[in-house]
Amino acid sequence: MEINGENKCIMFNGIPTMMKYAARSPYQCGPSGFSFDNCLRNKGLVKNGISVPNCIGTGTTVAGVIYDGGVIIGADSRVTNGHIIPSKKNRKIYQLQSNIFAGGAGIAQDSAALMEVTRAQLELHRMNTGFRKVPVRCANQVMRQVLYRFDGKMVANVIIGGVDADFKTHLFCTRSDGTTDTVPFTSLGSGCMAAMSVLEARWEQNLDEESARDLVRDAVAVGVDNDLQSGNNVCLCIIRSDFSVHWEERALNKETPIRAFPLVIKPGCTTILSTIEHRVVPWGEALEGDECPGFRQEGLSLPPGPGNSRGDAGERVNRRHEYLGPPKAKRRRLE
Repeated sequence: MEINGENKCIMFNGIPTMMKYAARSPYQCGPSGFSFDNCLRNKGLVKNGISVPNCIGTGTTVAGVIYDGGVIIGADSRVTNGHIIPSKKNRKIYQLQSNIFAGGAGIAQDSAALMEVTRAQLELHRMNTGFRKVPVRCANQVMRQVLYRFDGKMVANVIIGGVDADFKTHLFCTRSDGTTDTVPFTSLGSGCMAAMSVLEARWEQNLDEESARDLVRDAVAVGVDNDLQSGNNVCLCIIRSDFSVHWEERALNKETPIRAFPLVIKPGCTTILSTIEHRVVPWGEALEGDECPGFRQEGLSLPPGPGNSRGDAGERVNRRHEYLGPPKAKRRRLE
């Protein structure tokens, strides 16, 4: 920062920061929000030949479903740091308001910081609007603005679900670049593809709570089975339309959920266009005369070539030895 023609570094609690404007909103920079002071630290570590510490990431399977009477968000409970599992009982579903909850996937530090900033902004919004219930779309908008501002450098993907004051349910899928979708069911994380296959096969409108609960649990379980970074228990958060919230933690079943539409292929479905039969001559079987035993049974002779004529006995003997064993390595001529 330039003050009276001199460049001076802004200090936060005695720590130099790379931010140029200290008077901006606290959730844009400063110790109360996001700070990039560790960039200076990492730069100094690399300069001195020290490796930069690894970030703890949550290889996660998060799923959300809207049912007839509320919203259910489910996630696994494993936190991974490379090949190390620091925690097996981490809750990846956060409470933003009494009627809004979110499940995060990505780097654990970024997800936790994003949730704290969003929770603070929503609480300020609630007090400024006469302590009314905050709409779910407001939480989604705050997260979109923060993620878009950092241009995807904040690795946090979020599923936001909740109930508005008019008893309507909402489910949003927001990614680290700020893009979002309004969906009836969704999944995020490293095991999202396997979980989405279960959701697409079994989800239907007007699901009851018990069916929706089993669907989310099975979707997360399939994601765990097909992802090494997801595991341990399944945590479910049920937000009902009457604003009651129920937390549930279930252990994973040992058996993989059965497909809703099992794939059965009947014999004869594939059309056979042509058939070619090849005779296999065992290694070490000697040839007799000019013909191979397999060709002699079919009444066919060997194709014309060196060693197949009756007058050239020496070439015929050499050709015969080629069938007495496995092929030998070629010798390279030295010039």
